[in-house]
Amino acid sequence: MTNKIKPVSFIPRFFGAFGQFFKYMGSGDYAARCQTVDQGEQFAFEVEPKVITEEVEVIREIEVAAPVLDTVNADGAHQLLQLLQQEARFIDFIQESIDDYSDADVGAASRQIHAGCSKVLKQHFTIDVVSLDAVNSAAENSRVEVPSGYDSKQIKLEGRVEGDGPYSGTLIHPGWKVTETRLPKVTNTESLNILAPAEIEV
Repeated sequence: MTNKIKPVSFIPRFFGAFGQFFKYMGSGDYAARCQTVDQGEQFAFEVEPKVITEEVEVIREIEVAAPVLDTVNADGAHQLLQLLQQEARFIDFIQESIDDYSDADVGAASRQIHAGCSKVLKQHFTIDVVSLDAVNSAAENSRVEVPSGYDSKQIKLEGRVEGDGPYSGTLIHPGWKVTETRLPKVTNTESLNILAPAEIEV
């Protein structure tokens, strides 16, 4: 919607001409604006708004659902938690509130927990980066190509994903996967849910 300028009648125009004369002479900016109007230019509020119509392509975002397990091996999970507790006191650290500890105290404790957790992982698992041609030899933050028909369990695309590929993007994280498991075999699983026995000094 535009506004129209209403014409000025003769009498106001006659007396206004004297004021406009001195204003024109005293202001270069005002004179320049008057010249622009004299050349037929319109003010912004006189111009019809321009309607821009643009077709926008629908962008499809791929969401990878969390894996759903048909069965759960609770014994294996309990065994791993036992090992993490034995070597790193992992359960102690997670179960205890750290709100009252300083950052220095938490940092010092984290070193011991990190060393213990690292020992458990190296001793009982072989973990490698996701072994795909697209990301196997690439460094983080480098550009990689992901072919169409890629395995969505091994590669997760983030951001705006259009079409079916191939895709080009920045490698944020190379991913991890277990290539070998060496957990000790347990013959009696009756009390594996006891992650650490209560300790009583007598």
